[in-house]
Parts: sequence; structure tokens; C-alpha cells
Amino acid sequence: MIKSIIWIFNKLNNKPSLITIGALFFLLIIYMGISLYITSLSYKTIINLPDETPEKYGLNYEEIEFPSAGEDRLTLRGWWIPGQSKNTIIYLHGIDGNRASHLEILSEFNKMGYSILTFDLRGHGLSDKSKVGLGVKEIPDVKGAINYLENNRDVKQVALYGVSYGATMAILVAKQDSRIKGIYIDSSYNMIVDLLTGEVPRRTPIPSFIASLLSRGIVLSSIMLEGINFDSITPAEDIRSLSYPVLMVHCEDDDRIPIYHSDQIHENAPQDTLYHKFENCGGHANSWKTHRQYYLGFAETYFNRVFN
Repeated sequence: MIKSIIWIFNKLNNKPSLITIGALFFLLIIYMGISLYITSLSYKTIINLPDETPEKYGLNYEEIEFPSAGEDRLTLRGWWIPGQSKNTIIYLHGIDGNRASHLEILSEFNKMGYSILTFDLRGHGLSDKSKVGLGVKEIPDVKGAINYLENNRDVKQVALYGVSYGATMAILVAKQDSRIKGIYIDSSYNMIVDLLTGEVPRRTPIPSFIASLLSRGIVLSSIMLEGINFDSITPAEDIRSLSYPVLMVHCEDDDRIPIYHSDQIHENAPQDTLYHKFENCGGHANSWKTHRQYYLGFAETYFNRVFN
């Protein structure tokens, strides 16, 4: 839209009338106004509370809470599920999810012997309210979880298991925190503009084709309203910095985060990274349901390797 306005302006003669300039300025104001409105809605979290507990899977657990490592010191709430091993897997859920979103799979990880920390990210579940942070503002939340383990649990090593929104978050925080020994990422996103414009029709009454036209306005609005610069969200670049292999999975028929996002990330992934593309999942991040045996087999092999 902005490019279109500039193109129209350039096609005018050297002395456009005040009416023409005013009309173009009015269009620009409308464009940015709608962009700001959409952005303000897009960053609101949709709170879904946990609908089951580890007790359903016969697991021992404790209700826990700890502060985010960020300046806001938000209180985050979750579950500690002890395992036979001192090695611990931290689960990072997707947008609008919560600590229980993949509890069935976490119970299987626990049966492998690993301890589990699963918690509600800021603005989700029972944690303190906050806006969506696109994985950037949640980095201190993950660091807070690791701090909690160091200060309160006799853990040996830590790995992350992230799904969708949580998968990209795992990459961003792993670049910054050397305490993380491995990451298992399921259906991560890379192109943040594509993700956000795709989320607009899910979170606002605005149809997808309008959201696409407003993509540049949404980028500018994100900086103005939330202080989030999309140029700082570069998982495909950040993954270069990791010194250990990564486990990546994605569904080829994912209609929410198309598989090309993971393809781009994998291009720069560390040596010996395993990237598996599942067929016929029937939706976004569904491979743990439709290809359960392989999904768990990859996980067990990977965690046994990074927790050497």
C-alpha cells in the first residue's frame, strides 16, 4: 500500500496540487491508522487455562512459580515433574497455549527418565498477564525457568522442547544462554511478517488479504506500539551460533506455519542436525499425534545424545 502511494506520487507532475498531496496524505493516515489498530489487537493474548494435570497420566508433580528474568519480574506458573534423571526438559508451548498443551508427550519424555518443567509463558494460562512478545520478550521467561532449576532443583543439564511459537523461542534463547545443551523444535517459524499477517485473521476481524496489504504498516506499528523490531527476530541466523546439533520436525501439510519456514532455518543449522518432514499430519504441529512412534523415537535418540 505504501509503495503504491509512493508510485502514484512519482507519476504526478513536478508540481502536484495541494488537493493531490492532501489526498495522498489522507490515504497514508488511513493506512497507518488501520495498521496500528490491527497491531494493537494482534498482540493481545488469548488466555486458555490448562484443561488437565499430570495426574491424568499418573505423574507426580508440584505446582511451582518463579519470576521472569526480565526487568518486569512477571510471575510465571507451572509444574515440576521429577524424573529418574537429573537432566531436565523445559517445554515451551505455542501461542495461546499453556503448560498442558503437550502434556501427553511430556509424560512420555518423563517415562524416558527425564525431569520436566512446563510452565505458562507470560500472558498465557495462569501466569501474569502480558501481551504477546513474538518470542523476544519471552526470552527472560525461559531464562527465569532455568534460574529456578538452578536455585531450587538438583538438575544436571537442561534442554528445550518447543512447539510452534515455542520452537522459534527455543532458538532465540539458546543463542543467548549457554546453559542449554539441546533443543527439539517442532514447527518453528522464520519469517515473522508472514507469521503475524497470518495470525491477524485468527485474532481480529480483518481478512487475510487485507492483512497482507498492511504488512509493512504492521511492521512499523510493532515498533511504535510494542518496541519490537522484526529485524531482531532472525531464527535462521541465530541457529548458526549453536555448538550442538538440533532436532527439527515439521508437517508438510502445515497450513498455519508453512514448512518453508523450517526449511530456511535448517539451511543454517549445525552439523548433524536431524530434520524430519512428516507427511499427512492433518494440520499444524500435529505430527506427535499422527506419527507418534517416530516422533518419540527421534526425541529419545536426540535427548540421549545431548544429555551424554
